[in-house]
Amino acid sequence: MTELQPISTLGRLYIYAIHGYVTEVMFTAAWEFVVNFNWKFPGNTSVWSLVIYGLSTLIIEKMYIRLRDRVPLLLRACIYMVWTYCWEFSTGYILRHFDACPWDYTPFEGDFMGLVTLEYAPLWFIGGIVGEQIVIKNTLRLHWAPVKHENVLNAGATETNGDLKQKDQ
Repeated sequence: MTELQPISTLGRLYIYAIHGYVTEVMFTAAWEFVVNFNWKFPGNTSVWSLVIYGLSTLIIEKMYIRLRDRVPLLLRACIYMVWTYCWEFSTGYILRHFDACPWDYTPFEGDFMGLVTLEYAPLWFIGGIVGEQIVIKNTLRLHWAPVKHENVLNAGATETNGDLKQKDQ
């Protein structure tokens, strides 16, 4: 039997980037509906969000691995929320220097330089819990199972989890 291989860091980065990207599109679509009652649910984001969410979640994954046995979930969620604010401000600040920052929170009461807003604190807190408990935990459980190529042409073989299994005759 061949040994399962964990998903590489690059593979996890890809999963986290796509998850963040899709989540942002869904959030902006829901926001458009709630604020403007737009039944078309037009969601949008920037390609920069792939890098921003991917790297941020990879760093939160490292925090989770180090803190999971020592820090309670709600405190970890607070740590993730603070990290998210620091990351959002930093990436927004850098992108703004290239006129490429895709967000502007100046219409919000609790904004700082238009790059972060306190109104999102509950969302970042809940997002930290959901990110850890659903996305990160399950992504860390994923493994590659090598395919046995010599059996691919065998009509009696079936593929299960990337591994071919011979059917009993």
